[in-house]
Amino acid sequence: MIAARSPKALLAPWVDSVEPDETSLRGIAMASGDVVSGGLFMAVAGSVGHGMAYVDEAIAKGASLIAWEPTPDLDASAAIRQCEAAGVPVVAIPELARHAGAIAARYYGEPAASLRIIGVTGTDGKTSVAHGIATLLEALGQPTALMGTLGWGRVGQLQTDTLTTADAVTLQQRFAVLRDAGVRAVAMEVSSHALAQHRVDAVPFDTAVLTHLGRDHLDYHGSLAAYRAAKRRLFTRPGLRRQVLNIDDELGAELAGAVDVPGDRVTYGHAETADLQLLSAVPGSSGLTLTARMYGAHWTGELALIGPFNAMNALATLGAVLDGEPVETAAEALTRLRPVPGRMERFIAPGRPLVVVDYAHTPGALEAALQGVRPHTRARLICVFGCGGDRDRGKRALMGEVASRLADAIILTNDNPRSEAPDAIIADIREGWRSGTPCQVEPDRHAAIRQALATAGPNDTILIAGKGHEDTQVIGQRVSHFSDRESVDALLAEEAG
Repeated sequence: MIAARSPKALLAPWVDSVEPDETSLRGIAMASGDVVSGGLFMAVAGSVGHGMAYVDEAIAKGASLIAWEPTPDLDASAAIRQCEAAGVPVVAIPELARHAGAIAARYYGEPAASLRIIGVTGTDGKTSVAHGIATLLEALGQPTALMGTLGWGRVGQLQTDTLTTADAVTLQQRFAVLRDAGVRAVAMEVSSHALAQHRVDAVPFDTAVLTHLGRDHLDYHGSLAAYRAAKRRLFTRPGLRRQVLNIDDELGAELAGAVDVPGDRVTYGHAETADLQLLSAVPGSSGLTLTARMYGAHWTGELALIGPFNAMNALATLGAVLDGEPVETAAEALTRLRPVPGRMERFIAPGRPLVVVDYAHTPGALEAALQGVRPHTRARLICVFGCGGDRDRGKRALMGEVASRLADAIILTNDNPRSEAPDAIIADIREGWRSGTPCQVEPDRHAAIRQALATAGPNDTILIAGKGHEDTQVIGQRVSHFSDRESVDALLAEEAG
C-alpha cells in the first residue's frame, strides 16, 4: 500500500508551488485510463498525440491534479479551461516526459535504489540475454526478476505486457512490487523507443549490456544514426558501474574505447582482445559445444541452444553475471540455459523435420537464424516468414534477399500486416528475392506452416520466423489469437494422430 504523497514532495523543483498545497495524491498515471480518484495525471507529448487531449477522461476518473508538458505545437487553452471548470488544479512542467520517471520514483519510494538493475539493449538478442541473466542469477542464489518482451516478474511466473519496456510510471510501480516481494536484481530489456522517449531516465542501471547493432525501427527513428544514438544513451549514463560490450560490433568496439562511457568494462566476442573470447561453437544433435577463453582460461561446455549467435548471447549473459562470482562457477551455470519461448525454439517429432520457431524480424536476425539452423540441417532448409505492416518498409526486400540466399525454399506469408495490404507487403519482400530459390505465397500463416510440414522430409529443417512468442496477429483492425508455436504443436500432433 503506497501512502498518499503531497504534490510539493513529488513535483519540486519543477514546480514552485501547487494549489491547493494540502492535496494528497493517491495515485499517479501517464495514461488517462489508469488515473485513480485523488491521483495525479501527467499529460505528456507522445509520438502520436498529447495527453492533454484526454483530460476529460482523467477528470471523470477523479484526478485531483493534472501536470502537463508544454510543446510548441500545442494549444492547451481549451483543456486548461476544462480543468479549471471542473475544479482540478493544472500545472505546466517543461519537459515533463523527461521527469516523469523521477516523479514516479518519488511516489513509490525510490524502489529501484535497492535493486541491482541490469539493462540489455541491441537490435537482436535482448530477450535471450535478459532471460539468461535472470536464469543464471537465480541459479546462483540471487532472487531475480525479468522485464521485457516476454513479460515481467520472476522467470516462470511472468505477467504479460504489450511493450518491451513499459512507460516510466509503470516501471517504477513494478520495481516497487518486485522490491516488496524480495527481489534483489532485475534483468531488463531496454528498447530504443524507451531510450529515445526518456522512459528509463530515472532507472538507476547498475550494468548495461550490448548485444549488437543492426537495422530496426527506422520507421520511428528515421535513420540508422538516430537509432544508434538512442541505443548509445544507455552506455553514457552517469552512475553506471559495469558495461558488457560486444566488441565484434562497431558500436561495442567504439564504446569499449570511449572516454565518456562510465564504469568498468567487460568485453566479449571473437577478437583476441576480448575478456570473454568465443573460440568455437560446434553444433550437435542437442545444441552447441561452446569453447571460450575467459580471462585467459579455457572452458568447454554443452549448451542446450542452437545457432552460433546463441553462443555470443551466452557470453553476454556470462559477462553480466560475472560480478564477484568465480568464473568457473558462473560458466558452469551456463549449461543450465534453455531456449526462450519463441527464440530458436525447437519442435521435434519422430520421423518429422526439425521445426524451429524464432522471433527474427530484421534482416540481420533472419540471416543469423538461417545460418544458425543450417549446421543442424541434413537436407533442405525451408523458411516461412513475412514482414509487419506499418513498419520499416526498407527491410522487406533485404529480408527477401537474405531468405532467398540462405534457404533452399521459401513460403511467404502474413506476419502482422496491420493496416497495409498483405499482397503489397509480400510484393515488397519479393523485390529482394533471388531467382532460382523456390518461393511460394500463402497469406494464411497457419496454412503456410501446414504447407511447409506437408512438403518437408524427415531430414529437412523448417524455420518459422518473425512472430516467435507472440500469440496474436493483427490484420487490419482485427486482432486475433494466433501462435506459431501452437500451430506447430497442433499440426505435429495432428500428423502423429
